[in-house]
Amino acid sequence: MALKNRKIRTRHRGTRSCGRGRKGTRWRYKGRGLAGGHKHLFSWFTTNDPDHFGADSMTGRPKPKTVNVGYLNDLAVTSSKHEIDALSLGFEKVTGGGKVTKPLTVKAKAFTAGAKQKIEAAGGKALTE
Repeated sequence: MALKNRKIRTRHRGTRSCGRGRKGTRWRYKGRGLAGGHKHLFSWFTTNDPDHFGADSMTGRPKPKTVNVGYLNDLAVTSSKHEIDALSLGFEKVTGGGKVTKPLTVKAKAFTAGAKQKIEAAGGKALTE
C-alpha cells in the first residue's frame, strides 16, 4: 500500500514526538496517577473530587434532629392540635427552648429535662417511644 494512501494513526509510532508536538512528553504534564493533588492539580481536585483529602473515619455518631418546645407550642396554636407527634414531623428529640402556653401531649424518642418540665408545668404530657 502506498504511504500517502495509508490511514495515519494519531500517535505515529516510531516518530520522535508521537504526534504530540515538539516536546514528546507534553501529554504527561499532569504526572502519574494522583500526583500533584496538593500542587498543580489542586484546583482540579477541589472541583471534581472535593472529598478526596481529609479524614472521614472519626466523625462520630450522628446527632439526633431536635426541635424546641416553643416551636411545637406555636404549631399547636396555629393548627389547634393538642397532640403532637414529633417523630412524624421528622424530629427525634425535644429540647427546652421557648414557652409552653397550652397543655400539650408530645410524643418523641427523647426529651431534655427542661422540655419535660415545661410541658408538665403547662398541664401536658411528655410521652417517650
